Amino acid sequence: MPDRANFIMKFKSRGVSLLGKQYIGRFKAGEYVEWRIICRDKNYEETVKTYQGLILSVFAVDVGSRNVWYAKILKNGGNEEIVLLSKIRKIETN
Repeated sequence: MPDRANFIMKFKSRGVSLLGKQYIGRFKAGEYVEWRIICRDKNYEETVKTYQGLILSVFAVDVGSRNVWYAKILKNGGNEEIVLLSKIRKIETN
């Protein structure tokens, strides 16, 4: 997860060319999604953790040298997390 200190300014304009722009039409608030994070231990052995939650909002952030699309997600369990749009995928629900 990116360090929150790097977040400088949110962009509301969709006319600006941003990194991850091709994902913006695929996600909207209220959709159920999942994403994975690779964790490594002291022996550099990897484990993959899968998280699921609801998208609260989709927004662009200036992270210094480029502008990037993120989603604010309410994880199962009640915590909020900010995730890159390119890292999440929709889950089909009934």
